[in-house]
Amino acid sequence: MTHYGGQAAHGMLLAKMYDLLDEDQMRQLMIRMIESRIKAKEHWIEMMQYKIETYKMAREMLQAGMKQK
Repeated sequence: MTHYGGQAAHGMLLAKMYDLLDEDQMRQLMIRMIESRIKAKEHWIEMMQYKIETYKMAREMLQAGMKQK
């Protein structure tokens, strides 16, 4: 049992849409879903790059502080 329309509800919705839409409409829908996942992954990569830059900056600041002592 899923709560709040989880993965199972999403699958049922896609199955119903597959029955109701023609082939071109399904193709457009799949393309949009794939593009959405690509954008989400690109956003995740950008966030991770920002974190890495922040950690490197903190490391350099700490190393510079250690050299001054």
